[in-house]
Amino acid sequence: MQKDSRIAISKRLMMNCAMVPKCRTFADIGCDHAYSSIYLAISGVAGKCIAMDVVEGPLARAKENIAKYGLEDKIEVRQSDGLSQLAEKEAEVIMISGMGGPLMLDILKCGIHRVREAKVLILQPQSELELFRKGLKELSLSLSDEDMCCEDGKYYTAMYVENRVKQEEAKQEIKVSQQIAAKYGLCLIEKRHPILAEYIDREIEKKKQIEEKLSEQQTARGIERLLALRTELAELAKLQRFLKTVNG
Repeated sequence: MQKDSRIAISKRLMMNCAMVPKCRTFADIGCDHAYSSIYLAISGVAGKCIAMDVVEGPLARAKENIAKYGLEDKIEVRQSDGLSQLAEKEAEVIMISGMGGPLMLDILKCGIHRVREAKVLILQPQSELELFRKGLKELSLSLSDEDMCCEDGKYYTAMYVENRVKQEEAKQEIKVSQQIAAKYGLCLIEKRHPILAEYIDREIEKKKQIEEKLSEQQTARGIERLLALRTELAELAKLQRFLKTVNG
């Protein structure tokens, strides 16, 4: 079959794929329709791709799409629970995306030997980002870069993670709490990511609405929550000003 060089992928998947460095073998865990593998194979970023999923349905769709683009010689489909069916030192780059943060951490912990063998991990958790960033640190994985996009009103964050310990921390132009850094991403903060700035604007508006409701409560618990919320709002306002300051 003649290969079709055209493939349209979502903004979220494009963000993830843009982070993938040129590699010999790429593994996509939870591949769904295998669009990421197809894109990376067509673009020449990955020499070989392994599209993996635990569920048979997505794998069947993946096979259909791979055949459509004539990429059976470039992309292998494999049923796998997380990283369990990845061979020793098989993948230089591993991508896990589109899952909740806690589930992704479980996959990393259960497949830690395969994780240690990879040069780069591209990770895009859908939830619990604060917990996820802390989990990466506990696994001694280096979060080197992040990107962010908004698609159909939803915000997504992709992370470039390496198997090395940072020699020195990135210079902080703004002092933020560890909680704020873990929740919103120090990499995104440091480069004043415009999508993060947009997201922070939305977060402040949401929290102000909560503040208004809490201010009407006179219970000890309500007052405690209100004080904590106002402390967070003050930090977010500071972060908001920093993100909207033009470099230089």
